[in-house]
Amino acid sequence: MKDTNQPKTAYPSVTDQLEKPSWSEIRAAQAVQRVKIAYYCLNDPLDKRSWSGIPYYLGQTLHKHIGEVDFLGPVKVPWLLEKTMRAVMKFTRYVLRREYLPQYSLLKNKWAARYLKQRMKGKQYNLLIAPAAASELAFLHTDLPVVYFGDATFKAYSNTYKTVFDKVVAFTKWEGNYLEKRSLKKSSLIVLTSRWAAQSAINDYGVPAGKIEVILLGASIDHPPARDIIFQKEANKTLTLLFLAVDWERKGGAIAFAALEHLHKRGIQARLVVCGVIPPPEFFHPCMDVIPFVDKNLTEDYKLFLELFSSAHFMLLPTRADCTPVVNSESSAYGVPVITTDVGGVSDTVEDGVNGYCLPLEAGGEAYATLIAELFADKERYHQLIRSTRDRYERDLNWDAWADQFKKVLERHAL
Repeated sequence: MKDTNQPKTAYPSVTDQLEKPSWSEIRAAQAVQRVKIAYYCLNDPLDKRSWSGIPYYLGQTLHKHIGEVDFLGPVKVPWLLEKTMRAVMKFTRYVLRREYLPQYSLLKNKWAARYLKQRMKGKQYNLLIAPAAASELAFLHTDLPVVYFGDATFKAYSNTYKTVFDKVVAFTKWEGNYLEKRSLKKSSLIVLTSRWAAQSAINDYGVPAGKIEVILLGASIDHPPARDIIFQKEANKTLTLLFLAVDWERKGGAIAFAALEHLHKRGIQARLVVCGVIPPPEFFHPCMDVIPFVDKNLTEDYKLFLELFSSAHFMLLPTRADCTPVVNSESSAYGVPVITTDVGGVSDTVEDGVNGYCLPLEAGGEAYATLIAELFADKERYHQLIRSTRDRYERDLNWDAWADQFKKVLERHAL
């Protein structure tokens, strides 16, 4: 008979026999699981001056939220090729009286594709992301899933920036459209920053709508201010307008100046801060300050950049032609409503009555002044506009929000 009172042997469970992994091992395992991304672009992705800082902040966002990022740019163009491109530019300018844009050169972009392919050699990736690199992407041969990222197609861009492209030689336009079409076709996923750009991809290049996703741009700033700081501008009795641009004419500098004059005619104490460009000499006003250039790579300049946003009541940008200005997202982070124009993809980031207003293209300085005066005079309405402007940033116009949407997009497209 079996003795049931005999003490039982305690056998260790399978779980007990396994050694618990150290924290470093856990982190290593997580790193292995992270997506490996080839970050494919022509310019320096670590330069905050490149394309308004978008490639820099996009790259940092991907590294923070999506996976390990290998920054493949910038592309080093051979001296002989660069000299050849300059010779072609001079010939078209002085002989044909037209402009040739070497960034759309088939020869130059074949070299860029070869150079970037060489940078990828021997490395393992899961995904290739190409920000604003339609031209360089066109001749790349790869089996990787390709994500195209941009704020406009070549067709939309060239039609919008008429002051530039009306002077361009026809061959450049052909090259640009050819490169765009090739890049869109080979991309597994196309991420654009506005419905306007998406519509161009569909209508002008025949891209299936199911291949396109629209995700709004985040702000090109390292840290947003605390919410209580954004209301400090209300203590400033001088109505302060910020015009932040590098192109006086295209961004509507003359209209911004006219708005300042109309505000003074109304007896409103107003100040216009122009940053990033020097206005033509005929635009002078004692209440207009000019800051010719700000380099966000420099600590002191970056501090000045943040101070400008902290003190301004409105971002005034009556742009004549635009895609999706990232300054709209930056302004929203500081609770600075944007008073701008309904062109290109602007209305995707500036929603009337939420984080600013989009006026029609034909609106002049008086119309801008009237709206600004009305908003500023109603202190309760203006206070609420500051609040809703910051809310829009926190909800839609920051890079963490972009990453959340991008993750869902990758899952939806099985990438």
